[in-house]
Amino acid sequence: MMTVQSEGNYYLASHYQDKRRNFETWRVYYEDGRVEAYDGQAWWTVCHFSESQIERAKAAIQASGLLSASDLTAANIHDTASLTYTWRWAGQSGSVTNWAYPARAHAVFETLEAQLDLLEVEAGGPIAD
Repeated sequence: MMTVQSEGNYYLASHYQDKRRNFETWRVYYEDGRVEAYDGQAWWTVCHFSESQIERAKAAIQASGLLSASDLTAANIHDTASLTYTWRWAGQSGSVTNWAYPARAHAVFETLEAQLDLLEVEAGGPIAD
């Protein structure tokens, strides 16, 4: 299993894991502005956020409700994968997992991903799939 790259400090990471298919992806937002992704085969740089974009990303994380969100269970759902968001900054850290992904959408994740996608495009990166 992959882990978040240890170089640099990150403030947000998403991790999709489908154990049944032995497939996983990562997206990591670093304090130095790097946004990197692991696509199941290799790490690559998505874009670089400016200081302003880093602050806006952190504001989007807080506004989305992620810091107080709860896990979604996979009860009565079969053939699921998991999608986890992990954060750490300003003395806070934690994680939230949607254990029923993609069968159930986590509203907080949807809100956050839309905002981060806009910032990535603004920074010259691709739109996340």
